Formats: sequence, C-alpha cells, structure tokens
Amino acid sequence: MSTRTFNELHEAVNHAMGIDDSDTLLRCAAELEALGTREANVIAATARGTADRIHCNYASALEHYNRVLAMNEEMGNRGGVASVNSNIGNVHSLTGNYPEAMEHYCRALALYEELDNRVGSANTTCNIGNVHKSTGNYPAALEHYRRALAVYEELGILNTVANVTGNLGALQHSLGNFPEALEHYNRSLAVHEELGNRSGAALITGNIGAVHYSTGDHATSLEYYNRALDEHEDLGERNNVSRITANILNAMIECGMHGEAAELLLKMDAMQIEDPYVKVMREQLRAELQWHDGLVEDARSTLHSVLEIARRYSLSFEHAEIHKQLRDHCQKENDFPGYIEHNNEYTRLTEEINGKEATLKIAMQEKQREIDAREKEHAKHMAVLHSTLPKHIADRVARGETVNDSFDNASVLFLDVVGFTTHSSELEAGEVVSLLQNIFTTFDAICAKHDVMKIKTIGDSYMAVAFGIANSEQRIANVAIDMMSSIFTWPQTDERVMFRIGLHSGPVVAGVLGTARMQYDVWGDTVNVASRMESTSEPGRIHVSEALNEALNEALNEARTAPRGTIEIKGKGLMQTYWLEG
Repeated sequence: MSTRTFNELHEAVNHAMGIDDSDTLLRCAAELEALGTREANVIAATARGTADRIHCNYASALEHYNRVLAMNEEMGNRGGVASVNSNIGNVHSLTGNYPEAMEHYCRALALYEELDNRVGSANTTCNIGNVHKSTGNYPAALEHYRRALAVYEELGILNTVANVTGNLGALQHSLGNFPEALEHYNRSLAVHEELGNRSGAALITGNIGAVHYSTGDHATSLEYYNRALDEHEDLGERNNVSRITANILNAMIECGMHGEAAELLLKMDAMQIEDPYVKVMREQLRAELQWHDGLVEDARSTLHSVLEIARRYSLSFEHAEIHKQLRDHCQKENDFPGYIEHNNEYTRLTEEINGKEATLKIAMQEKQREIDAREKEHAKHMAVLHSTLPKHIADRVARGETVNDSFDNASVLFLDVVGFTTHSSELEAGEVVSLLQNIFTTFDAICAKHDVMKIKTIGDSYMAVAFGIANSEQRIANVAIDMMSSIFTWPQTDERVMFRIGLHSGPVVAGVLGTARMQYDVWGDTVNVASRMESTSEPGRIHVSEALNEALNEALNEARTAPRGTIEIKGKGLMQTYWLEG
C-alpha cells in the first residue's frame, strides 16, 4: 500500500512526464489506483497513457487518454479536458495522423482560451506549429511559433522561450537556411545554459551538430554530437542517448572512421532502445559497415530483417530508404534481378509516400476549413451572447455554466421617464424610438463609467445594479445623479424630459434563465423595494431607502441625502425614505 499522498504522487507524475521516465510513471499509476479516488484515477490513467506513448504503444496510449477525457468531462474539469485533448493530439502527431492531431489541438486551444490559461494556449499554439511544420506548411508553422514565443517572453517563462527558439531553429534547418538555424539554436542554447537546464542544452547541442552534418562539416558535427552524448549519458536520458549515438555512428561512417564506428555499434547493441526509428537507423548503419567489410550477405540479411520493423511501425520513409540501400548495392554487385526488385519497391513506396503526402495536404486543408467554419460559427454564437448578456456572463454561458449568483449586498436602481405615455402618443413611432435610443445609450455609458451593470429596459423604464465589488451604494448613487443630470428634450415641445429614480440596497439573486433570448436578471425583495422607491418618487428626484441612505452616508462620512419622511410602500408598510441630492 502506498505511503505517499495524492499530492506527492501527482507531483512525481508531473516530474516523470517531464523527463519521459516510464518506469516511475507506472509505479505512480499503481499507487494512485490504490487510493481509489476519481482524481487519483484520472492522474493514474494519464500516467499510463504517457508511459505507453514513451514506449510507442500508441493505441494503448489513446485508450488511456480517452478514459481520462471521459472522466474529466464527467467531473466538469475543463482544464483537464483541455490537457488531455492536447495529449491525444500529441499521440496522433507522433503517428502521422496530423488532421486528428490538429482537431484535438484546436479543441484544447479553444478551452485554454476560454479559461484564460495563457500558458496552456501558448503550449498548444506551439504544438499546432509543429503539425504545420511536419506537413510542410512552413509559413503557418512560423506564425504559430512566433505567436507562442511572444506569450512566453511576455510572461518571462524562459525555459519555453528556449524551447520555441529551438523549434524556430529546426524550422530554418528544414528550409535549408543553415545560418539562421544556427543563430536560433545558439540563442536557445544560451538560455538553456543560463537556466542550468542541462537536458535542454544537450538536445540543442545535438541539433547544432545536425546542422553541421547537413552542411557537410562532419568533423564539427561529431564534436557537437559527442558533447551532447556526454550530457545525455550523465543525465541518464536513455532515449536521447540512443538517438544521438546513432547520429554519431552515421557521421563516423561518413568520415571514413569505420573502426571507431564498429566499436560504437557494439555499445549500441548493449543499449535498451525503445524508439523504432533509432532501431531501424542502427541496422541500416550496421549494414553499411558490413558492406564496407565485404560481408555482403550479412548486410543484405540485416536490411531484410529490419524491413519488418519499418513496416510494423509505419516508418514509410525509412522503409523506402532500406530498399534504396539494397538497390544501390545490388547495382554495384551487378545483381540485376535484385536491383529490379528493390528499385520497384523503392519506386512504389516513394510514389505511395508522395501520394500520402498529397492526400495528407488535402486532408489538412479540409480539416482547416472545418475548424475555420466551426470557429466562425462559434464567433457568431458568442457575438449573439455578447449582444444580449454582459461579457463575463456570456463567457460563463458559453462554457456551459449554469449561472445562478447570489449577492449579500447589491444596490438596485430603477428609472422611469415621467409622462412618457402622454408625450409619446403625440410623436411618430420613429421619433419615440430615436429618443429612447439616445437616452438609454447615454445611460449605458454612465453605467459603464461607474462599473454598474445594466440589467434591462422595459418600455421607458431602466434597471441597473451595482454588485460584485466594494462601494456599491456610492457607485449606484453616482449613476443616479449622472442620469438625472442628463438633458434630453421632447421633440414636439422642446420641453425637458424628466425622470423618476428609486434606489435600494440589500441581498439579491441573479442568473440566466432559458435558452432562447437569454437575459441576465436579478430578483428578490431588494428589487421589489427599489421598484417601489421609483414608483413613489417625484419628477426630477432620486428616492432612496433607509438602508441605502445609511450605507451611503457611512461610506462618504457626510450627508448627501435629505429626509423625505415616512411613506407607505406597497407590500412593506410605512418606511422612512430620503431624497438623494446631487
């Protein structure tokens, strides 16, 4: 039975995921499962999915991640839903299913943006950049990398600044812009070294070696590869050790260092290699050494045996390259039947790869159109919500939240246009609408100025509430005074439009009801009393309750009201009320 707490295990899982430590992930998963809580099961399944991803067991990884997705959705954990969508996208990206990767990354990005999780958004933006790079859409990759980098730099997250700068270096390397690639890699390396991030520095050092290899400077590439290898070995990073060792072996053969390469191959044979790409590369290099030593049949046998690994893990490019290796050596040995056989396979696979790439580009374009259409529809939906609800309320509704709020102390305002029925009967409909539009637009701006929420208008009546932050009484009083000071005239008489206002403060309940023509509304006895204050007010006067009067005068340390006296309020009986003076 585990002696570690959930928090300790969660922290251990996060650390293990950061360094691809599958053994620790599986041990933690077992301990978490023993705890038996929903939260523990979520982290356990995440750990098992990540361990499977590290071991290239992608189908099993997706099973675990989909379980995590279902559990997070059931728990209403939107942050967890975003995170696991990103993990699912990573697996699809590793298997070359880029349209599905893009789908899940976009889902994660939308959730992170709704949650205002800027780091999650930047991480996912970077992953989308990786998909674009892998599918050859380099301008889009560059745009996404730069967008993510700007966020990391603004937030001062230097380790991810270094990582994305490294991604930009890899992008320039793919484009053949070797000086620019080295510039980005060296900037990334400097940040990693400044932070003491030895693992990140080692990865970038190896990438610098790869650029030098691409330029044909194999001696310099070996220098960087060996420096990276020393760090990866010291850090115990098994996967990185095997990959960089394969690169060193390749560079040695290119330099004609066959004896040293043979010794290094023996070391590779003793390694526990999990990455199928590295396994294939090692056997291809073994075959090159065997051909160099005249062991023709051994070389052919080696390559034929590794073909199965390439097929099993869908390493199409490597599969084709193995046939190309066999074809070229058959040509040197005048083995024309062998040459024809492997040339045919190489040609078939190359055409298949090119066809898949074309199909993939079409699929990516279609997926992008689908995502764009969905985002456009979502933007239209949000525009409608924002036009009918306050933005922060609309965002909550869009997240699927049930909006039912309660406030212990809110200040409510009701305003009515005096003589509206009589005056409006003498006006054209357009004149009435135009006048009310001018009045209520002005009042909306006054509310915004004082951080007061407009609730609704009904005919010529206007309702607003101040709550959520301090000084609600003072803010609603300032709104009432500014509204009463606004000057409007009736079109037919140039007579000034007069208003009646009522104010009261106390507890309220607020929320959004229904699904059609939604409205954020406020209820409670406080609302009823504020309405009665308005209906018993007088033209050009602001009528306030005793509760609001006391709170306002206490907050201001001075009297801004004058007693009106005792008034009969429907449903409440006699109440002491006051006039608010501007």
